[in-house]
Amino acid sequence: MRRLAAFACAFVLLAACSDGGSDSSTDSTDSPTTMASSNVAGTVPQATTSSTAITTTTETPAKYAATIDELLDIERPIVIAHTAGEDEFPASTLYAFGESVKAGVDMLDLNVLLTKDGVLLIQHDDTVDRTTNGTGAVVDLTYDEIALLDAAYWFTADCGACIDQAAADYLYRGIRTGERPPPAGYTADDFATPTFRQLVERFPDIPLNVEIKGSGAPAQAAADQLLLELNELDRAEASVVASFDDAIVSYFHGIAPDVEVSPGVGVLTAYVLDETPIPDGMRILQLPPEFSGLVVITPELIDRSKAAGNPIWVWPNDRRLENYDAYLAFLQQGIDGLNINFPEQAVQAVRDFITPGALLAPAPTGACKADGQALEPDATLPFDAAGLAGTFIRHLPPAYNGSTPLPVVFDLHGWSQPAVVQALMSDLPAYGDAHRFITIQPDITRPVALWDTALDGDDIKWIAALLDETEATLCVDTNRVFFTGMSNGAMMTSSVVCALADRVAAAAPVAGVRNPEGCEISRPVPVVAFHGTDDQYLAYDGGYGPKVADLPSPSGEGTLGSGPLAIPPDAESVPDMIGAWAARNGCDTAEPSGSSVADDVTLLSWDCPLGADALLYRVDGGGHAWPGSEFSASIVDFVGYTAMAISATDIMWQFFRSHPLTV
Repeated sequence: MRRLAAFACAFVLLAACSDGGSDSSTDSTDSPTTMASSNVAGTVPQATTSSTAITTTTETPAKYAATIDELLDIERPIVIAHTAGEDEFPASTLYAFGESVKAGVDMLDLNVLLTKDGVLLIQHDDTVDRTTNGTGAVVDLTYDEIALLDAAYWFTADCGACIDQAAADYLYRGIRTGERPPPAGYTADDFATPTFRQLVERFPDIPLNVEIKGSGAPAQAAADQLLLELNELDRAEASVVASFDDAIVSYFHGIAPDVEVSPGVGVLTAYVLDETPIPDGMRILQLPPEFSGLVVITPELIDRSKAAGNPIWVWPNDRRLENYDAYLAFLQQGIDGLNINFPEQAVQAVRDFITPGALLAPAPTGACKADGQALEPDATLPFDAAGLAGTFIRHLPPAYNGSTPLPVVFDLHGWSQPAVVQALMSDLPAYGDAHRFITIQPDITRPVALWDTALDGDDIKWIAALLDETEATLCVDTNRVFFTGMSNGAMMTSSVVCALADRVAAAAPVAGVRNPEGCEISRPVPVVAFHGTDDQYLAYDGGYGPKVADLPSPSGEGTLGSGPLAIPPDAESVPDMIGAWAARNGCDTAEPSGSSVADDVTLLSWDCPLGADALLYRVDGGGHAWPGSEFSASIVDFVGYTAMAISATDIMWQFFRSHPLTV
């Protein structure tokens, strides 16, 4: 991050001196990438955060604010991806913008200046030296010369763009030049320095926060070209234009009075230090939290700006403030927007901030220590209890430090589908990295992977003992212990909820929810289920489907066959089973209400007391599948149709976050 020099003179001397530093050492008046109102409940898939592997997200938000007025009317804080998340992705590349969009941001932040041949380029510095494998000032290079460069050349996950790191730390180096293949869904061109037009044509609907770099005649020429392209591309009403130079802000406002502008350093300094009113036509204050020991954003400033109708978009100028906890702290201060470098963490912070129950204080286990023990992030460990031998896969997210209690999700496999396959199906371990939870995927050692779902059986005792072990050895938040599972694992999840209702905060059975006979819960347990209407294993209308007969028998010898699996005449349908959970939770047992989520997905919901929800996502034509799972979609011959319009993993996590154990 390089957002310091332009504020140095201004905040120390109240704009009494000019910015004489190199433009390459300043950062944009950055505003956090905002999420459109519909995005908060949408998908937030895994983005690249690891220093050892490249992953990409797979979903895009469904809707954005069409104008800046509409953006400011969203009744929640917004998230803006500063230079497309420069600490998480190679700054200002189309790849980075794409990953930021998939993370669920509301707005993209970018910097523009002109090349030697007059092309409006998205580039933060006035030279190409810091981020690419080239050298020289942008103004001295043609666009064709710049486009050949590798804009991800110096990017590392640990420090953004930096030199003198180990070769393996440069995750994306060589993709632009064809030495390495690009991540799925991208091309080598997505790792070049893009033009403004290329960005807008790739993402034509998302609002933009655009800083014009530099000052004087070159910046005015860039302002002229920016206005031309905003109008040609129909983005004038959905863009905020900013500059550190107040003269450039005034110039642009003069040629484009209807385009939203954000004040420069001099105006902001006078407002912060002398309470000088913001000029008419400027609303959005883009500010750092502090500078040179001076606290810029104070409770008094926030109150004053809100009273005047001036939202504050904060841009952290210290990497120590670029994390979930800091983002959440900004929101709790009353900040209206986060212009940040880790988009997915900011999106999650906003979600948690606006979600009832998500910020309930954690209940740490005794294993939480101030000097928490460092553990391997991935381990497959033996575990014996209740006379049963088994193992479990334990995955710890990067946020795990042994002292901060984290949620834990138990993910139960299906029949003949061991834990390692379930990890591929749900993708919960990777998802937990971005969303800060522990994943436990257990497996009792048997000829065929399966669960005995009897409420008084040894498998329940084994799971209970594993939960004891987890809480005794890991720093876990006992207010946030969640269970999910697929197929036979969903059946087992249903039984676990019955047996351990006082310890399970919420549950999410996928393709296999059951209404266990004799189930009596000690407290309401929120449940969200997913099931396809064309499930050939566990029929939506009740009982077993024809494909169950082909599954291996418990001994591993032969198949289950059809005889003992005949559908009982009184078999409960999936809606009836969720209705039974609704009744246990004290909900109204009348017919559920239905709402369309996607062309092939309907949400059925019951009228329930606060915090005791019972929900069913019905996939019309859906098979025995995990919605949103690429692995599930790749084995269509086995599971049938997988709905990709929703992500069961994302939906259940948002459900879990809003349903901690409060009783």
